[in-house]
Amino acid sequence: MSSIRIIGCVYFLYLFIFSGLEFTLTFLTHSRFGYSSLQKGIMFIYIGCIMALIQGSYTRRVPFGKEKKVACIGIAVLIPSLLILSLASSQLALYSALGLFAFCSATVVPCLTTLISRYGKVNQKGAIVGVFRSLGALARALGPVAMCTVYWLFGPFVCYLSCAVGLLVPLL
Repeated sequence: MSSIRIIGCVYFLYLFIFSGLEFTLTFLTHSRFGYSSLQKGIMFIYIGCIMALIQGSYTRRVPFGKEKKVACIGIAVLIPSLLILSLASSQLALYSALGLFAFCSATVVPCLTTLISRYGKVNQKGAIVGVFRSLGALARALGPVAMCTVYWLFGPFVCYLSCAVGLLVPLL
């Protein structure tokens, strides 16, 4: 049961931070680069295409038993992405960080979901996965509020840097 709790906590913390940062990307690109709605849409298409390519070519082929390792790699990759985003002053830096951001998005949730689905007896799996998914929904509801608050009170540098530091916790 402690493994289930640990995976649940990692999932919650990751999605709390990730969803909040995903939400603030539009603020960052508008304030730092003057992005229009069209440019923001293109940015999200770029992220989505990379995610689809990674999920279709890499994540779906993760061998049995390697899900935890790949999820940790995904979380670890998000840290430099956030550091680059916090300092990005060029399109190249922004899109490099977004590529790493997309890799993380394409690997962490699928691998953690696969990992959690292996726990419990057959008659417990629905409850375990249901609670797990509920933690994700709660994180996706609270993360944007928290990250927007930090973003607008302290700026993008502090917001992204503190989240990068916060992501070290699940890796320990």
